[in-house]
Amino acid sequence: MTTKYGNPPVSLIITAAAAIASAWITILVSALLNPWFSITHNALSDLGGGNMLYNGHPAPALPFVYNGGMIITGFLIALFSSLGIAHSSSKVENTGFSFFMISGLFLCLIGIYHEGTYPHDFVSIWFFILSTISFATLGISRIILRKYGTGTAILAMLALSWIVEYLVKWGSVAESEIFGICVIDVAVIVYILSWTTKNMGNVQSS
Repeated sequence: MTTKYGNPPVSLIITAAAAIASAWITILVSALLNPWFSITHNALSDLGGGNMLYNGHPAPALPFVYNGGMIITGFLIALFSSLGIAHSSSKVENTGFSFFMISGLFLCLIGIYHEGTYPHDFVSIWFFILSTISFATLGISRIILRKYGTGTAILAMLALSWIVEYLVKWGSVAESEIFGICVIDVAVIVYILSWTTKNMGNVQSS
């Protein structure tokens, strides 16, 4: 019998780190290019489109930095999900990664349908919804593999994050979005760390 043990695949770690870094670098660089931007007053998507007449803020400088960064980050999420599927141990885990791959597509669409275009609000909201569904499914997959601590932690964090999102009176859309991004980042990290124990489900007869 061959058993897949603990250490997470290096390719999965690299793509996860690249996706997380890409998102934050995109936001930081775009904000620096637009001194008018305020986390407490704007939405992150203000950095990618819109103008004073329709959206209440100046037209962003070099909006392709933000929009292109969202597309690159979405691609990295899709790549991470593909690698996750390649190393997964169950159909439930495959399903979770498939949902996350779709959320990566929606992040790409945020860059394509930037602020000021009709589909923007739809793709923005569904990026966060699909990310939640994906990690809820991945959390369940960990419970199935008897990794109760990791699975329960992910599910509890997701439930708590939506309660916080509902109850907190955010000063801006950007604050809410940054909170959501942080939750996704932590979920990714916790999930990868769960590989450090024996993968009980991936046992195959040789």
